[in-house]
Amino acid sequence: MQTQRLAQIMQERGVRRTPQRLAVWRLLAEEPGLTIREAVRALEPEGIGQATVYRSVKALENAGLLLGFPAPRGELRYAAVLDHVHLLVCERCGAVRRLHECRLSGYEAEVEQKTGYRVRGHTLVVYGLCPRCREGGEP
Repeated sequence: MQTQRLAQIMQERGVRRTPQRLAVWRLLAEEPGLTIREAVRALEPEGIGQATVYRSVKALENAGLLLGFPAPRGELRYAAVLDHVHLLVCERCGAVRRLHECRLSGYEAEVEQKTGYRVRGHTLVVYGLCPRCREGGEP
């Protein structure tokens, strides 16, 4: 189902659907919070090179299919997005956790009513300290 939805959105937004772009998107869907450098290392065994990963990330981000967000130490990390995504990011160790529960559909409807926009999704990044860091453990 997710693959069909991704293909539909890529077509609607004029993004070429290549095996490399699909691999980048799937990786960042499975492991949200990777840097581009980490994605390059993870995709190297599949024969996907650094330049291809960088170009794919930029194309997918421009199409709204990847979310870039700052993490500790100023690095930019990425997560795959279809309609919306909610992430918890630890400010100390950089751990990223995807939240699956969403209670914002009522708010989206309210935004549509008040503004006349047709809302197609949203993203939410919540920053804080993970349980391990709160207890004083080292990442």
